Amino acid sequence: MPQNSKGYSYAEEKPEKKKSKWSLIIILLAVMVIIACVAYIGSMFFNEHSAQVSYGQIAEIAINSDSGGNGKVSSPVDLESLHKINSDVYAWLRVPGTHVDYPIVQSTISDNYYLHRSIYKRYLFAGMIYTQSCNSLSFTDPITVVYGHNMRSKTMFSTLHYFSDPSFFEKNDTFYIYTMDRILTYKIVSAYKYDSRHIMNSFDFSNPEVLRNFQQHTLNPVATLRNVRSGVELDENSKLVILSTCMTNDKKSRFLVNGVLISDVPIS
Repeated sequence: MPQNSKGYSYAEEKPEKKKSKWSLIIILLAVMVIIACVAYIGSMFFNEHSAQVSYGQIAEIAINSDSGGNGKVSSPVDLESLHKINSDVYAWLRVPGTHVDYPIVQSTISDNYYLHRSIYKRYLFAGMIYTQSCNSLSFTDPITVVYGHNMRSKTMFSTLHYFSDPSFFEKNDTFYIYTMDRILTYKIVSAYKYDSRHIMNSFDFSNPEVLRNFQQHTLNPVATLRNVRSGVELDENSKLVILSTCMTNDKKSRFLVNGVLISDVPIS
């Protein structure tokens, strides 16, 4: 093989040049990884900030400072205004003691349409609080499941995890759903870690025995993480609303906060 005057083959690279080449490649790869990490972290903060801004704007539109008078029962939220923005808005959920204070939507296009969409139907990673078409809009089903993301910024359903603390669970026992014409009050009966099954697809609640067994599981869940309120009874007339979100460090499991309807008051 031809050689130059210093004895190196023309087809070979000098050892020091090979080292320099690999060092440069390693540095470039490291820079690319750092850029990707920074971009990912930046996108997370952007998504969290976008959710906070979006729902801050919604609250300004919807929260009703008029507490009513003359003995009338009025809603603390103006759902009509939100319904004009998006006709899929049909209720509002408020969980005292947490940051959960959001509208509820149900899509006529796809069950998970609002998984990553805002009230304006534009992309928003945080999505919206929503139910699926298997549940009625009147909350009259024996079991209704309401979904929300577990966001890092304590938005959406992340603060439902407060109910994993026994002391918090003991002191906070109520949540509210406001519809266009009613105020529904729910007593929180349990909060616990659940598996990844889709509840509404996994159980036939039209079967009395299936419903009864599920209700008993709600009152006595088989879970290492669980809080249950004593003295609660459920029957075939009970209306349960399940607030469902992801576990923080276990994406294959869910955290459920379960409430039974105890008051249904028409808005006058």
